[in-house]
Amino acid sequence: MIRVLLVDDEPLVRRGIRSIMPLAEYGMEWAGEASTVEEALKALDAGGIDLVLTDISMPGMDGLTFIRKLQSDHPSVRSVVITCHQDFDYLQQALRLGAVDYMVKTQLDDDSVHDLLKRISRHVERYSETEQAEADPGIRKRLAERWASLHWVAREELYEALSADTLRVFNAALWKETLTYCIAGEWRRFCPQLAPEIAHASAQLEPLQSVPELLEWVERFRDAAMHRLCRTMYSEQVIASIMQGLDLLHGTDGGRWSQADICKQVGMSVSYFSKCFKEIVGVSFVYYVQEMNLHYAQRLLETTNLPIYEVADKSGFSDEKYFGKIFRTKLGCAPSEYRLQSRCEQ
Repeated sequence: MIRVLLVDDEPLVRRGIRSIMPLAEYGMEWAGEASTVEEALKALDAGGIDLVLTDISMPGMDGLTFIRKLQSDHPSVRSVVITCHQDFDYLQQALRLGAVDYMVKTQLDDDSVHDLLKRISRHVERYSETEQAEADPGIRKRLAERWASLHWVAREELYEALSADTLRVFNAALWKETLTYCIAGEWRRFCPQLAPEIAHASAQLEPLQSVPELLEWVERFRDAAMHRLCRTMYSEQVIASIMQGLDLLHGTDGGRWSQADICKQVGMSVSYFSKCFKEIVGVSFVYYVQEMNLHYAQRLLETTNLPIYEVADKSGFSDEKYFGKIFRTKLGCAPSEYRLQSRCEQ
């Protein structure tokens, strides 16, 4: 049974909400109510609460601050926002902070209440399933790959979906570990243009310990990154298209996407794409793909015993001799020497 705490400073509102919500039909029951956030926190500290319905506008600590505190002090407790009107700025903030849904007091009727309770019930069930998934290496890897792709920087809908999935699955420690991994090299490889913003963000990440702190950190980085990219004077739509192109490249090991294929996908001509790519990403498309392929070749040399010609082919180099020449020029040794050195260091 899902135990629900109702938090609202108006007694008549609390009475009305309790009378109209058939919790038992959806595996829920009332655990109590509170007129202030301070009262609610005392009830939460006593335990036995799975879900909080909280008003946004209350005297003292407001609902948004309360949701932040829930994330840091009671991360297993889900929250639903109650509001008098559809203030989408507040609602968006609440959902970003981890609220799973919202209800508008003035629009409550039988149908909307049942729809809301269905959504909440399904979410809590999914959350229970994903609690055990925190340590699942497959889920962690997929989320890490999505964070490593900076496509979410330029597309709001991708950022919202990725944040929501992360907040459902990761605690603060796992999320910080993922972001640290991205900063260590993935983001610089994905978009060299953002190296200054990445370096600045890296210095600020270390002391952070809670989910709300990490969420604020990500939002600051996203704002700074978009500010840097917009200084190229290209529109947000063009920037998003170039980031989509980068995403396509990184989605296939060995750079199997041709420039012409990517241009078709993002709806740009090859010449315009090339110009935009160099100015937005910071390097030419040809240079970028070569660096990406060499990085993949390094991984294959470190982790497999594939023959060098096969490493070359899988890394996007059709000619083994050319691969060896480029590899030596960039890394100062032959592929076979690199493999030997990497094994000695392990």
